[in-house]
Amino acid sequence: MVYEYNSKIHLAEVALNVKDLESQIAFYHQLLGLEILSQSEGEAVLGAGDKALVKLIKTDDTRNPKQTYGLYHMALLLPSQEDLANVFKHLLDLKIPLVGGADHGYSEAIYLEDLEGNGIELYRDKPVTVWDIREDGRIIGVTEELYAQDIYQLGKEIEPFAIASGTRMGHVHLSVKNSREASTFYQESLGLEDKFTIPHASWIASGTYHHHLAVNEWGGKNLVRRKHGMVGLAYYVVEVENKEELLKVFAQSQGNEVIIQWLSSAEFSITDSDGIVTRVRVGN
Repeated sequence: MVYEYNSKIHLAEVALNVKDLESQIAFYHQLLGLEILSQSEGEAVLGAGDKALVKLIKTDDTRNPKQTYGLYHMALLLPSQEDLANVFKHLLDLKIPLVGGADHGYSEAIYLEDLEGNGIELYRDKPVTVWDIREDGRIIGVTEELYAQDIYQLGKEIEPFAIASGTRMGHVHLSVKNSREASTFYQESLGLEDKFTIPHASWIASGTYHHHLAVNEWGGKNLVRRKHGMVGLAYYVVEVENKEELLKVFAQSQGNEVIIQWLSSAEFSITDSDGIVTRVRVGN
């Protein structure tokens, strides 16, 4: 068995270290429409359809996450254009500021930030028949104007608002010091392929998807290397089908200048040269 798009990996939750846990819970639950799946004094897990998507962890760190390498944005994949339209209408009607929107050729996306500056993409995939897929397997992305008014008019008012139950983590986009080196590292470690690369950025995936991970160095060469407890990205989770695939990823990660730590018999973490932590585990 493989995942959708003949992929050997599946993205699960993204964990964020946050300064104000209660306010961030309110943002993701009340404004973005995620369910609170569990909550304790120091952390909360939110998701859709009982699937964990975002974990919030209280931290005492006070810096801005944009000062460090780590998360550029996490991307929540909506099941349909109508589902994207519903959340788009919800956010605009509440006058939530958006960073932007774009038609990427293979997807339609809107962008915003949470209360502490963590980037969020909400998107829907277009039918594969309209993707620009080249003979060598590359999938060309573009950044064109989003027909926002048309999408807004598709949206329905939902009260109380909840994000579509089939929403999942579509991809994770990382801010790194050297995009070429990072792209090579994640391709080799996670068994991904280059789908689209430009100077200073790369989009990579397993199977025939447009990208599961992206890396860019747009933040420059002088950001702070991530350390445990820093505000922003704590880690993100990649799932594989079985223990055999898990051990394969473990073996592929050896020999790189990384820190590898087993967390259980079915999960380990990889810390790259920028201090970014990827957790790899056997999926449920």
